Amino acid sequence: MTKSKIDKQTVDKIGRGFALLFNRVVMYNLDHPFTVESMNNFYKITTDGFRSLSPIVLIMHQEQFFIEEEPLDSRINTDRMLIHFKKAGIQSISFEKGMKSEELSLFVNIFSDIIKYPTADHMKKALLSIGVERIRINHVLFKKMTADDKIVSKDTIVEELPGMPKASHSGAKAKFMDMMVENIVMEGVEKSISIKSLMEDPTSVSKAMIDKDLSASKQRGDGEGNGDASGASNETDPSASKESGDGKGGVGDVIMKQLDVIKTEVEAAMSGTGNVEMPELARAVLAMKKDLLEQIEAQKAMGVVFENEGMIRDETDAIMDGVIIGLIKEEYKKGKVSIQRLGQIIRRMVPDPEEIKRLLPKIKEALLEEGMSLPDFAQLAEELGKELQSEELAQILKKSADEIGVDGEELIREVQVDPGGAAELIYLASEIKKGTGDEKVLSDLLVDYVERIGSKISLDAAEEKGEEGGKYLKEIISKVESQIVGQLKQKDIDNDIISSVQNRLEERMEECFNKLQADWASRYEASGGGKGKTVLDIFEEDAEEGTDLKAILESVRSSVQEGGLDVNDFKQVFDEISKRKLDQQKENLKKEELKKKAEEKERLKKETQQKQGIEKLEMEKKKRKPGLPKGVLNRKSTLYFIEKEISRAVRYDTPFSVMLLSILKVTPEKPVPKGTISQSDIMNALLAETAEAVRDTDTVGFLDKKRVITLLPMTGKTESKMAMSRIMKILQANPFIINDYSLIVKLVGIVSVYDNAQAQTLKAYIKASELELFSMINRLQNVQDLY
Repeated sequence: MTKSKIDKQTVDKIGRGFALLFNRVVMYNLDHPFTVESMNNFYKITTDGFRSLSPIVLIMHQEQFFIEEEPLDSRINTDRMLIHFKKAGIQSISFEKGMKSEELSLFVNIFSDIIKYPTADHMKKALLSIGVERIRINHVLFKKMTADDKIVSKDTIVEELPGMPKASHSGAKAKFMDMMVENIVMEGVEKSISIKSLMEDPTSVSKAMIDKDLSASKQRGDGEGNGDASGASNETDPSASKESGDGKGGVGDVIMKQLDVIKTEVEAAMSGTGNVEMPELARAVLAMKKDLLEQIEAQKAMGVVFENEGMIRDETDAIMDGVIIGLIKEEYKKGKVSIQRLGQIIRRMVPDPEEIKRLLPKIKEALLEEGMSLPDFAQLAEELGKELQSEELAQILKKSADEIGVDGEELIREVQVDPGGAAELIYLASEIKKGTGDEKVLSDLLVDYVERIGSKISLDAAEEKGEEGGKYLKEIISKVESQIVGQLKQKDIDNDIISSVQNRLEERMEECFNKLQADWASRYEASGGGKGKTVLDIFEEDAEEGTDLKAILESVRSSVQEGGLDVNDFKQVFDEISKRKLDQQKENLKKEELKKKAEEKERLKKETQQKQGIEKLEMEKKKRKPGLPKGVLNRKSTLYFIEKEISRAVRYDTPFSVMLLSILKVTPEKPVPKGTISQSDIMNALLAETAEAVRDTDTVGFLDKKRVITLLPMTGKTESKMAMSRIMKILQANPFIINDYSLIVKLVGIVSVYDNAQAQTLKAYIKASELELFSMINRLQNVQDLY
């Protein structure tokens, strides 16, 4: 058996790989891509570790995990794994050299199934039965005993190990004492740290973390200075000296463990355990982080060195990020909150611009998972960027205050880089001008500034597009001016001034565009791009096929061919273009009027057709025979359901009844013209009212033209009579309103309970019920004849 030292870095990799594999197989399943990936990674890491040590043993002792004597990285969350090991009674897992990936897969399948293999013994038997020999459970115990070894003392092992100096015993003891001190401290930490204490006083929690860490560090230092019982000290033990210098047990280790406890508590609170308000939790975590880092800086000023300060900062960031991201997702609510409002919420939660920059990638990932679109996130980023831009602008202006208003080229270069920055500079100018009280002067200044700067940006942007840049001049200048005005709207400038600037820019757009075209032509010709070309040629190159301008230029070209127009005279060419454009506008206006007339004619035609269609439908509707009301079955369907109920009654001995109603007499409250109300109208009204009056479980059906039948499932004789009494009261409480006429309808009804003993057929049961109803009608008519 190979036995040599395994380095700390490899231990950390193996421990982290196993913990990740365990968590993923528990969270997903063995065949999930994430689990397969973790299994492959762990197999590779362990195979590399076999070059230094075999077997590699993962041991659980006193609720901590070790690989040989090395404890696992304190940042690894092993809570679930600890519960699993305790429940199954697992003390160790040995991975031996020669282990195959198939064996690892079989082991993980058995090890993770705590229901099928509830104890370590069950798992060991299952592994042996399928031939897994290179992975063993509880083969190596904490006292370094295997199934073939005898129990010996720790001192004997140390003495018999080849090449192991006796002095190293003191180093092992010192390490053991460090571990014990750390365990005692962490037991106190787990009892003292809770969500409640964090929410109530985050400053006290952070202070307690620092105090406990410093106290633990001091106790470890005292233990190392005392040496062991034999008088051997670290100074005489090179191996022990090396161990104490590798960073284990340094200042900050207990803080990391405390942060891990807090992280677990926070994650539990976020998952819904306990009654915790997320905004309050976020404020407490932010306060704890801020105070903890401040206290670390204070300790550093007094000479205390935190060897893992970077890890502490990363851990505090991770805790805070989890809470903030969870809160942002909760606030987003699948798009129910507007982008602007969400931006305000995030800026309020995270006021520090640097923190917003750091969190932005995580915010993006979380919100895209929640269904936010990329354009919406771009808008959110713009909202969040306002504060960042303001801070950056303030720094720029502070550094170059002396240059503002002096070096115009520098300002233009800034504007070319960022039109938003142009808006900031314009806003600065407007603030200076506010002191005059003359709104017209300020408005003129802004319009002139926007046109001047916008034209410069537009010409440069068009030049970047090459020879065809002139085609995009109008689009570019419109976009640039809109961007600048849009930025101005968000500043504290009077709305009337903004509206005035916007209107003036729209009025002068054509004039500005014409001037821009002339400047473009001059710049293009001066650059040599228009060499050998006339002014008209340049205009024609800039015009796109199929546009109004292209058609106008073609007509201008025909005028040139007819003579009398100098193609190199810009004024003549431009005047001719303007004239043709005016003619085309008149022609377009005439076409538009003809189009509107044609559309109006078409609209009237459609309205007439729709009206005729509606009238036709109304006529057809009147001719159609009325169907059964909603919730009422026809005769065939009703009998089908009753037959099914008979089958259930015969098989399961369940009761049911039917209620038969018939119209005895109809009396109108006022004369009704002949043909206004038919017998089917009255029957349909009765069916509809009955369907409203019965229970949801009852079924109303049409038996024939004069009779209504209602199926009452699970209803015996007494209940069915009570039901009929209730329904009859409802039906005869008010007159029936049919076609605006009030009718008093007298009804007669009976209930017939199905007799399971006789096992009547459907036909016999319905016939008996009809005879009972007929007998009731005859008795009532006889009574009416007597009186």
